[in-house]
Amino acid sequence: MKPATMIGLGAALLLTVHAASGQSYPNRTIRMVIPYTPGGAIDTVARRIVHEWVGKLGQQIVVDNRGGAGGTIGTELVAKAPPNGYTILYGNIGPLAVGPHLYEKLGYDVFKDFAPVTLATSAPFMLFVSTKLPVNSVKELIAYAKERPGKLNYASSGMGSGLHLTSELFARVASINIVHIPFKGIGVAVPEMAAGRVHILTYPFSGAEPHVKAGLIKPLMIAGTRRSPHYPEVPTSVEQGMPSFDSAAWHAIVAPARTPRPVVLKLQQTFKAAVAAPELQKMMAAIDVELVGSSPEELAKFLRAENDKWRTIIRSAGIKLE
Repeated sequence: MKPATMIGLGAALLLTVHAASGQSYPNRTIRMVIPYTPGGAIDTVARRIVHEWVGKLGQQIVVDNRGGAGGTIGTELVAKAPPNGYTILYGNIGPLAVGPHLYEKLGYDVFKDFAPVTLATSAPFMLFVSTKLPVNSVKELIAYAKERPGKLNYASSGMGSGLHLTSELFARVASINIVHIPFKGIGVAVPEMAAGRVHILTYPFSGAEPHVKAGLIKPLMIAGTRRSPHYPEVPTSVEQGMPSFDSAAWHAIVAPARTPRPVVLKLQQTFKAAVAAPELQKMMAAIDVELVGSSPEELAKFLRAENDKWRTIIRSAGIKLE
């Protein structure tokens, strides 16, 4: 047999195997790693989605929480898993867009070690201020901060967190000098904001709503292009002439690199069908979380843009983890 013929047969056989893997997949339980401890926002949302997703996949999905090092430990575990679709990652901005630029030594490369599956959810950040601060708009906040360089501060859930970087992004877009105060949790920071000792916070609507209702903090702006249905009077960053202040708490699903294309598509298509469920849509809308279900190509483009954005912020701000 001629070499060219053998190569052709080999390629055809490979395509057949891949096609077959897509048709028979999944035929056993799938492990979905969440690189954080149980009980957090990402864990709660992921588990509710899984409840719908298993019905579309026809197999069980077992959630495996592997927290630590800003989500990078669980993410590395998936990067080194067999590329067969039976171990996948439900990750977020931390390990997939921020961690690669904060940690000198990571056990994975986002673009070499993962096959994008789908952007799962997106919830825009909102800019809040203490009700003790004498400002009622972003314009007033910026003017107030410029008159007092280095005197105002902002809270975050820790150095290098999404909340830290989003507030840093706001400071740079607004050209103001504000001081970072990291807390172990936003629940600890809110009483400080209520007392007027902490001034600014960027946070998703779902976590901040109880504090807004209690009159402890007030929203001034929502990052991105769409207003929140819960606070329709709060303008977007685009409407405020700050389109570069675009940040969201997002979740994404990726699989180990070299996972067969039919398997990736099966995961993406069944996920998209699952998040179309009216009851799930209603539940997520109540906490201002958008269910996405993008294509693998759209997620790949999104991850590249997010990495570029946060790498620039981290380097320009000189953020380093000790």
